[in-house]
Amino acid sequence: MLNRSINLFIAVLAITVIGIESYIYWHVQLRPWQPATPIGRLVFYYSFFTVLSNFMLALSCLWLVFKPNCNRFSFKVIRLNGLVGVIITALVYNFILRAIHRPPNAILTFTNESLHVVLPILGILSWLIWGPFRRINFNVIIGSLLSMLTYGVYIFVRGYFTNQYPYPFINVTRIGYPKALLAVSMVVGLFLGLVFLLWVIERLRKRK
Repeated sequence: MLNRSINLFIAVLAITVIGIESYIYWHVQLRPWQPATPIGRLVFYYSFFTVLSNFMLALSCLWLVFKPNCNRFSFKVIRLNGLVGVIITALVYNFILRAIHRPPNAILTFTNESLHVVLPILGILSWLIWGPFRRINFNVIIGSLLSMLTYGVYIFVRGYFTNQYPYPFINVTRIGYPKALLAVSMVVGLFLGLVFLLWVIERLRKRK
């Protein structure tokens, strides 16, 4: 029962935080380089890896509230994307982006810390304690990797037409394609390394 409550809390917190930021992005142009229209700003907002990772974590946690032993392929891919995604989000933001990113007000400071610190910690701890395990296999990894690569293609295609990129280390307009693609390859390598780590943890937990 506790695991369902924790999963519900994670899902509600993530959806609430994303909802707050969506509302703000719709009504306010926070930075001069952001799109001028509400729809454009929402599209830009939902292009952030942070937002999509936390949304997938929330979706997988909400799924577990109603089906704690779910074994569907779609769930397993979403779950893996959410878990690995929020770890990458926490690492990249706190070690690279925190020094150059300052939320403009207290509300966005709260939502920012929730997405980059609180939710990643809660998501990983809940998985380590309650699982579910035996969900990571070759097909799930391929499905997750393909979705990650699809996201990367989308970011570069959208950036080509709009000159807008969600992160400075993939901003082709400023740093060029070689450096941007190098950064993406490093993120993909980090993704694969974390997937392997989670798979190893699953193997160890299965033996208990």
